[in-house]
Amino acid sequence: MKRWRSWITTGLIVLAVVAVGYWGYSEHRVKQGLQNRAESQYQRAFHELSWHVDTISGQLAQLLISGARERDVLGLATVSRQVFAAQANLGSLPLALVPLSKTEKFLSDTGEVSFAFLNKTAQGDVALEEADEEIIEQLYQRSLVLKGDLSELAAAVLNKKLSWTEVEVVALRGNKDLEDNTIINGFQLMEKKMEEYQEINLGDDFSKTKPDRKKVEGEKEIDPQEAEEIARKWWFLEDVGQRGKLTYEGTGDIPTYGIEFLSSTNEANPIYIDVSKLDGSVVWCMRDKSTGEAKIALAEGEEKCREFLEKRGFQDTVLVETEREDSSAIYTFVPCQGDVLLYPEQLKIELALDDGEVVGYEGSFYYMYHQERELPEPVLSKEEVRAMVSPHLEVEVVRPALIVNYWGKEVLTWEVRGSYQEEKFAVFYNAETGKEEEVARLTPSPKFLFDLID
Repeated sequence: MKRWRSWITTGLIVLAVVAVGYWGYSEHRVKQGLQNRAESQYQRAFHELSWHVDTISGQLAQLLISGARERDVLGLATVSRQVFAAQANLGSLPLALVPLSKTEKFLSDTGEVSFAFLNKTAQGDVALEEADEEIIEQLYQRSLVLKGDLSELAAAVLNKKLSWTEVEVVALRGNKDLEDNTIINGFQLMEKKMEEYQEINLGDDFSKTKPDRKKVEGEKEIDPQEAEEIARKWWFLEDVGQRGKLTYEGTGDIPTYGIEFLSSTNEANPIYIDVSKLDGSVVWCMRDKSTGEAKIALAEGEEKCREFLEKRGFQDTVLVETEREDSSAIYTFVPCQGDVLLYPEQLKIELALDDGEVVGYEGSFYYMYHQERELPEPVLSKEEVRAMVSPHLEVEVVRPALIVNYWGKEVLTWEVRGSYQEEKFAVFYNAETGKEEEVARLTPSPKFLFDLID
């Protein structure tokens, strides 16, 4: 009997050892598979980065030897696409602890230049000018250095069978052994070479700016007590005995006092209001409220939002966008100067669709950019703009609108709203030149409902 027990015990131990060994082997295979997959992804990102930089260098050279406008347009479009891809590849590599600001700056500059020249060349009738080619020449010389170093590093990775996952491990160790890794050394050398070049002065033509802000000032900066009184009257409209308290002070573009009120109907739903320290304007509000099932239609919600704005002094606003989020909706309004919609001064209202209460207000854009402007008369008529519209777009409305273009400058345009099958768009044409300044897709995003499984 004892002998049988001994055999059984020995058998169980052997089975346990085999099970543990199999489990450990399976875990090792899983980890090895994940590591191989990560290594494959890093290798692909690196070699794609090398290929994209080589293409950028070749296209920059082609731009310098080409004299045809059509060829320039194609070349600049290619450079722009390749820069975007190269930036994505570089961001996919495990190089968080390696400073690559100059390399990233080169890609950023190349992207901005290619986009600006593409926009300029596509709208004009001439090829690149001499001053443009001087900038491209500088970018080309830098691309040669980047291309050469990446090529050498790629050869080293292949010949020495270097591992990108080891680079990731080094990074996770917290900057230890950085100097002992060939891949990291290669990128550090490449960055050092890029630092030796003087920064390219692209000037204002290649940098985005912000629209001119109105000058905000009061006789003196208001104090928290004044801010509390302003916030109470603005939100509640009449003195209902509510008393707020200062909970924070905001800094940045708009220095504010943050005032908190308890709701008159439910103390569990506080109201937060930001008041500008400079002139006492209310720039932002939020009511902390959970919403139930939606019972109010979007059209009825629009009227409630409009009533909210009008009671607070915002007259002649136009609804330009409605975005539904579950049981609430965000309405975007813009004020008008005459017949012109002023998009830089937009106001946003969030409304709870269960009971029709306003739960949010965003007025910082209005606060910063609202001012009386000297708007020019449109050179093009509404009928002339209609003739420019694609026949695929079923036009619903044409109206004058002031927008901020890609470069951050205010431009008077004709806004053309319409649809193509199930899609809705707003196309903005420069009111002076007819240039297409912006195309905005207005089609609501699809909503996905998920059933929770217990």
